[in-house]
Amino acid sequence: MKPKLILKFLSCSLLLNVFLAAYGQSQLTATSPEDILLQNPIKLSITQSAPSSDLPQYSGPFTMDRAVQVGLKHNLEYEQSEISTNISRFKSRSALGRFGPNISVSTFYSTSSLNQMLFYPNDGLVSVAAPMQPIVKNTSFSVIFAGVQPLFTGGALRGNYKAVKAQEKQSIAQFQQAKIDTAKNIKQLYLQVLLNAARLKVDGDYIKFRNGSTANMKQRIKEGKAPRADYLREEAELALSKVQLNKDYRDFNVSLINLKASMGINLASLIDLADTLEFVETAEDLDAFLIKAGNNRPEIAQATSRLEEMRARKLIARSNYAPHVDLYGLGSNITGSSPDGSARGRWGGFVSVVGHQTLYDSGQRAAELRAATQAIKQAELAHSQAELKVAQDVSTAWVDLHLTRQNVELSKAQVVSAEEDYRLIHQRYEIGKSIALEEFEAALKLFRAKLALLEAVYNYRIAQTQIVWASGSI
Repeated sequence: MKPKLILKFLSCSLLLNVFLAAYGQSQLTATSPEDILLQNPIKLSITQSAPSSDLPQYSGPFTMDRAVQVGLKHNLEYEQSEISTNISRFKSRSALGRFGPNISVSTFYSTSSLNQMLFYPNDGLVSVAAPMQPIVKNTSFSVIFAGVQPLFTGGALRGNYKAVKAQEKQSIAQFQQAKIDTAKNIKQLYLQVLLNAARLKVDGDYIKFRNGSTANMKQRIKEGKAPRADYLREEAELALSKVQLNKDYRDFNVSLINLKASMGINLASLIDLADTLEFVETAEDLDAFLIKAGNNRPEIAQATSRLEEMRARKLIARSNYAPHVDLYGLGSNITGSSPDGSARGRWGGFVSVVGHQTLYDSGQRAAELRAATQAIKQAELAHSQAELKVAQDVSTAWVDLHLTRQNVELSKAQVVSAEEDYRLIHQRYEIGKSIALEEFEAALKLFRAKLALLEAVYNYRIAQTQIVWASGSI
């Protein structure tokens, strides 16, 4: 048997209880999560040949924390970010390898009508100035081994390694950013599903009430106690509420699809949302969130690594003013004709120290060094800007959290007031001191107050996810 999608919502039972009690319909029950599922017109199934059918399929209860953990395991964008981090680690290892020796082997075949001398076309990795390669009359074949070990580069290799290592740190920071972005997105989509499901519950209760009130008004018309306009108004509101329920089902199913897609799981997964859309107080203050953000936000770490990279780039630019010295060696074996006529089949080689120093470059080195210096200043400003942006994000999120907290309390007060207004107006209507339109509007006001309370709680929970994100947490 397929697991049912069991959703717990913010309690809205008072709404239906007030309405049903007013019309003597207390035998009706409030809309349950099971009712929502049974009436859901959408049933998703993914065939094996459909796109994304190979994604993992899940079922059973999902708390928000579990949804985040599954998302961090399967979210496709997050996985790509992790691969980018692995690529940057390999590049760091490649830069480290440039400190050690490089050895290559190549073959050289020639046939010539006379003796001549050509530069040896080496493989490019062993990049010291190429030696001369003798080309002898007739045919020859050579096997050539060459190797180079950097001895002194003026800081070029060290600067390059530091720059690549800083890029690796930036990639790790981007990976961490992808992690907290993914967690925030999943939390917000989870809350969106809860909100849409809660709306379905409230609207389902409202339809039950309107069914009763419409039937009641129809009976009053038969008894000559109400004009036909009152019945038509009730009937139109009932139709409108059913249209709204269809919209709710659309929003509910789309938000559930979006949640599954963000988690990176099969869209046909039957998952149960175990958490509730309820008010949960935030205990930490602004200073605590700012301190967390300073320690955890990836943008600050990324800006710091970027500054390290620019300093390393300046070291590379400065190394162009220093001499570069390499230990170079070459060995070869010649088959066929040889330059001296007797080296056929013999091994020969040499070891040398090769150095070079640029004497004049028309200002290229000076310009590169100045550009590197300016890049450091730019990175320092970017670091300060990143810190300012983080503080701005946290402060803005704190303002939203504080104000949405107040809106929850205000919405609760509106619900209490609307419940009392409806109770009093209904009593007046029963004894003929209030018209049907007043009761109709009071019921509508109570219904809208309940929906406004759901929205207020939802906005507060969204603000909580935003400030957690702003502090660099998941």
